[in-house]
Amino acid sequence: MNDCTFVGKIIDDLKLEDEQNTKVLRFSMMVEQTRTVRGGRRISDKNALWFEAWDSGAKTIFENCTRGDDLVVKTMARTNNGKTVFRINEFKTMTDRSIPL
Repeated sequence: MNDCTFVGKIIDDLKLEDEQNTKVLRFSMMVEQTRTVRGGRRISDKNALWFEAWDSGAKTIFENCTRGDDLVVKTMARTNNGKTVFRINEFKTMTDRSIPL
């Protein structure tokens, strides 16, 4: 199954674009992973990942979010020109408790 869920911070200025007769929003988020290594020491890794939202999802994120906002996204991984992009299927802001994922 190709389902990925991330919690991250938007690190780009958002720009809504027209493509294939609809709207698309491409942006990156900083996603943090904490893991435990030998000896019990905890390490935190931060990675910038690429995301895209289409149609109403693109419009909603563009209208309600900005650089620095935290998002929870449920996605599907895709490869485009050798780059992995996560296509957003569902999302919510960290302050929006009304939308379950």
